[in-house]
Amino acid sequence: MAACGRGLAIQKEVRESKWAAVDSGHGRSFGNVRTLFVLLEADDMRTFSSLCFIYKTLILSFKLTSFTHSSIAVSSKSSSTLSSGTSIPCKLDQKSLEKLLDTCVLDKNLILGRLIHSKIITNGLEGDSFFATKLINLYSVCRDIRVSEFVFRRVSNHSVFLVNAMIRGYSNNGLYQEALDLFYNKVKECFEPDSYTFSCILKVCASLSDLQQGKHIQTLVIEYGFESDIFVCNSLIGLFGKCGDLFHGIQLFERMPQRDIVSWNSIISAYIQNGFYWEAMMKVRELIQSGLRPDAVTIVNTLSMCDTDSTVREIHGYVLRNGHESTATICNCIISMYGKCGKTEESRLVFDRMHKPDRVAWNAVISSYAQNGCIEESIRLLRDMNLSGFDADIITYSGMISSLSQNGQPNEAMQIFIEMLDVGLKPDVVTIASILPAISDLKHFDYCKEIHSYSYRNQLESDRRVRNALIYVYSKCGFISNAFQVFVNVREKDVISWSSMVVGYAQNGYFSEALDIFREMIGDQVEPNPITITSILSACASISGIRQGKEVHIWALKNGFEDQTFVGSALIDMYAKCGRIEDSQRVFDLIKEKNLVTWNSMIGGYAVHGLGQKALEIFQKMEEPDHIGFLAILSACNHGGLVDEGIRIFNSMKDFGIIPREGHYACMVDILGRSGRLDEALNLIRTLPVEANQDIWGALLGACKIYSNLEIGIYTGSRIIELGCENPGHYVLLSNILADFRKWEEVETMRKMMKEQGVRKVAACSWIEVNKGVHSFVAKGEAHPERENLFKILESLNEQMKELS
Repeated sequence: MAACGRGLAIQKEVRESKWAAVDSGHGRSFGNVRTLFVLLEADDMRTFSSLCFIYKTLILSFKLTSFTHSSIAVSSKSSSTLSSGTSIPCKLDQKSLEKLLDTCVLDKNLILGRLIHSKIITNGLEGDSFFATKLINLYSVCRDIRVSEFVFRRVSNHSVFLVNAMIRGYSNNGLYQEALDLFYNKVKECFEPDSYTFSCILKVCASLSDLQQGKHIQTLVIEYGFESDIFVCNSLIGLFGKCGDLFHGIQLFERMPQRDIVSWNSIISAYIQNGFYWEAMMKVRELIQSGLRPDAVTIVNTLSMCDTDSTVREIHGYVLRNGHESTATICNCIISMYGKCGKTEESRLVFDRMHKPDRVAWNAVISSYAQNGCIEESIRLLRDMNLSGFDADIITYSGMISSLSQNGQPNEAMQIFIEMLDVGLKPDVVTIASILPAISDLKHFDYCKEIHSYSYRNQLESDRRVRNALIYVYSKCGFISNAFQVFVNVREKDVISWSSMVVGYAQNGYFSEALDIFREMIGDQVEPNPITITSILSACASISGIRQGKEVHIWALKNGFEDQTFVGSALIDMYAKCGRIEDSQRVFDLIKEKNLVTWNSMIGGYAVHGLGQKALEIFQKMEEPDHIGFLAILSACNHGGLVDEGIRIFNSMKDFGIIPREGHYACMVDILGRSGRLDEALNLIRTLPVEANQDIWGALLGACKIYSNLEIGIYTGSRIIELGCENPGHYVLLSNILADFRKWEEVETMRKMMKEQGVRKVAACSWIEVNKGVHSFVAKGEAHPERENLFKILESLNEQMKELS
């Protein structure tokens, strides 16, 4: 390791000496420019710049509209690649300039490219369309698009190749509107676009997800006679797939007179983008049957659909058998997919077998360990990555943060985030969207506000991904008004924006508001996802909104959501809490693939209705109940008066390897207490492996009220007060026990204590459905807008009742 470190240090020293800066500015006109080039003939263009140039002295000072004086210096050391007799031509011909420009584009060498550009100008070739096209390509790939524009404007006659280069430059730099404007302006000038022009501009429309614009371009495609061109058709399929118009994409694919591998990859990607994975797999099989061999894009697309490690292994085997194991993109994808399937060893094995892992491979293997909870190994790999000459970038850290956050390790995610800041990297949109969920789990509201402020200052806050994450974290922290403010400012709300707001309202008890937002979502023609449906059903259940619940159920049936286990479980819960246990059972029976949530929901539904025996029948059919299932069945035994069954089930938890939690103990105390076995309940609390919380003591206090046990009641109440209880119900319950025994002084003391500690009894609240709307009523409340009319009706009903009596 030490030798490796010394070697890296030496490499760094060589690089620094090789590019040591030399003062420039020795002339202001092109006549004073002195340029020294060494030109080698090299077949490998990618290594051209590293093999063919040795500068002993290079001073350049030239003047362009968008340039100032530049200085470049190079190593004074010689290279064994050249002999001492190598000639140094002072003037380069057009072919040499072309070759050099191609090298600069491949290596993204902007410094050398500027030198070539100056040479082109001094040779009087500035207006040459051929060289202008190459220069536009150079500056575009080097992210200097404004100079590309300058070069473009300097040419009087714009060829189709020149226009295509400028459109592609705009597109590659994210300037999609500029690309469209240039295209339309040129069409107005009677410009004749070719197949490549349409392919480029259709990709621009796909990047903008602008289907309407794309269809307008398609009419031009037909007008210019390119409707059967394979390249244009491939781009159209990609556009339709990206914009969700799969039907037209399939139609176009089927009409194509000939197809290449790009055509097949385009339609496969379209299926995947729209969630039709089975159809995508069928297209992969058709591709193989057609005689074409899948390429790297096909394999990567197929891997993205894998949801089990066996499928990944199968594709990995195909890769090995067909000689694709040296393709970096495929290996990187296999590493990622093994990681997503929890197979870190296989992921690491593929990584170790790579000849020269690139930065993407390092990021993939680090993320693989991080998302599977192997935080120490992922951090060790992060250090190894730096030692291997790849500085961890924002993608590396963002991947780790996202993986740790999704894996339920928010503290570790925060540690990596802080380390990223310490090394001087600036968070981008992906980083912000990844760290916010971790903050929500930690419920650090101050951190959320700080990141929100940072996002605003750095113009990241307007990104929909960041705003969706902010809605989620503000809601999770209980600051629903902040979440709504962010939600309002989202311009183009997607399903995640709407769902986050629905979930936020439902989780914070704003059930009517959740229903209102859901209606707006449907009105905005945004199709809900399973998370939205599950949350809105929870809101319906909480306010016993059976009519709204049924409407959501009908929508789920029409759109094929009922079979999804989480939606089905939410329907079971909703019907049970709305008093329709038969409907709950009906939904339960129709779900083909039941999971633990489904079983637990049905048991919980029977528990709410006091049907202990029915709940036991369901529970006995479960093979591996979890702690929630035991909690549900204990609650059912409690409400159904099944004391012996409850004790037996509680004792059987250890047989399933489940350690009882506070909720289970609270249920058992309630079961014993409700059956009058107060002493047993108290003994159970005293022998708990953990300190009893307020819920456990509260269950015993309730039993003391039922059985008028003053001694245990006072003891239990004192324990609750010692825990700093803020639940007014416990104070009221203890006060009532004291009142039953005419302990009026103690009752008054309890009331004073409540007043001193700011504990207030929460007013009772009721809901009622009227004309598809839910109305809430608070005891002695005056907030309802129809209060006066309601009381008039109540007075009228009271008078009628008096007359009848």
